Amino acid sequence: MSRRAKALLMGIIAVIVVAILIAAYFASQPEVKWWTPEKEIGKEEVKEINNQSIKVVRVNKGKDYVELLNITGGNFSSNTYFKVGTVLYLQYYTFIKGGYDTVTGNFTAWAERVSGDYILQKLVIHYTYGNEREDEYTAIWCLDDSVFEAANLSFNMANNHDPHEGDLWWDWRTNHRMVGVNKDAKNADFYGVSFSIEILLEDLLSMNLTHTITFTVTAYYGHPTLLGWTDMHELKTQVVLKIVPGGEKE
Repeated sequence: MSRRAKALLMGIIAVIVVAILIAAYFASQPEVKWWTPEKEIGKEEVKEINNQSIKVVRVNKGKDYVELLNITGGNFSSNTYFKVGTVLYLQYYTFIKGGYDTVTGNFTAWAERVSGDYILQKLVIHYTYGNEREDEYTAIWCLDDSVFEAANLSFNMANNHDPHEGDLWWDWRTNHRMVGVNKDAKNADFYGVSFSIEILLEDLLSMNLTHTITFTVTAYYGHPTLLGWTDMHELKTQVVLKIVPGGEKE
């Protein structure tokens, strides 16, 4: 075989190897099935709340009861280019004697461009507990997707981890996280998501356990290009909920 033929063969082999590697890379990527909520949240629906820490007191009245809370907490941060905020509204506390207590309400996260040409890439909600014991006795559920509202954000509902559960729900339950993505790199001034939540308290009041839940919202923004996002920055804010035992009241 001539030197030219060998070089040609080596070139063909190199192209085949590169093609195989590229195919293997894309095959290894998780499936994406975008879901965009039908209901849209408007900028006029959100408020800049400056009440970073709120508290709910659990009381055993010796019987089942529902208490109207009507408590709102939240916070926001801003810089030259963006503003990011969160609102946690608590509506009801339900006490079930011999069962699990619940706190229900609504959670909203939003980001607003205030100047410049940066575009939001994604908005990430992450919640953490004060310690492992709290994690063991607490669960936070999102209600079904019919109560979701969003603006310029989409969510992955593929079944990469559980064939019976979309990634949106799996990520919230397992990683305590929700990621809203600007999948089309839409050049907008406002992005947000709002949904109902139910906080399940699986401990007894006699255990004297305080539940501290910190919700963090992070806006990631930059410039989209054909090769991906560049010049990335982030801006975050937090709201803290404390649910404390208040003993018994006859």
